[in-house]
Amino acid sequence: KNLISRYRRHVNKYLLEEMPINKEIIVEIGSGNGENIINLSKLNPKKLIIACEVYIDGNASLVSKLREKKIIKFKIFEKSCFFLLEKLKRNCIQEFWILYPDPWPKKKHYKRRLISNKFIESLYYGLKNEGKIYLATDDNHYFMDILLKFCNFRLFRWENDRPNFWSIPFKKMAKTSFFIKANKNFNKSNFLIFSKKI
Repeated sequence: KNLISRYRRHVNKYLLEEMPINKEIIVEIGSGNGENIINLSKLNPKKLIIACEVYIDGNASLVSKLREKKIIKFKIFEKSCFFLLEKLKRNCIQEFWILYPDPWPKKKHYKRRLISNKFIESLYYGLKNEGKIYLATDDNHYFMDILLKFCNFRLFRWENDRPNFWSIPFKKMAKTSFFIKANKNFNKSNFLIFSKKI
């Protein structure tokens, strides 16, 4: 309760209202408690970092960390990522990060999965030429589904397209709670990097 009330008091200065122009921007969709996105902000101090997360508990934890670490060049979008994607100008995002999206493993729930053809189109529209998408999942079926959708789209280059590269975590990625949980449960994580073709 205290964390949520503090969040409401301090979040306004972080909330994204308008997409800035002429900025180097990195977006994480589904930023959770913020472990990875805060790491990205440390690695990219001159870039604008945007965390997109609908769950208030994760955002409350994130704001607490931002204040503690005195990180200023940072924005939070607390609505659905689809509203954020609608705000994007063409070719404005340098990197998208999507780590461990909900796999909705039951077949009847597949339509709820985040990574759809329409979603990939929106990423393509917003991404700069040669901009990158970093994706991770520990669900093998979802991994294959994501891979097929991106390959069928044909406007992305699959950067780590060797089987032994799929299991190597991204160098810039923090060990998030989802990553740790996957390891603890002996679920093999797969990592995908796609870049936008010119």
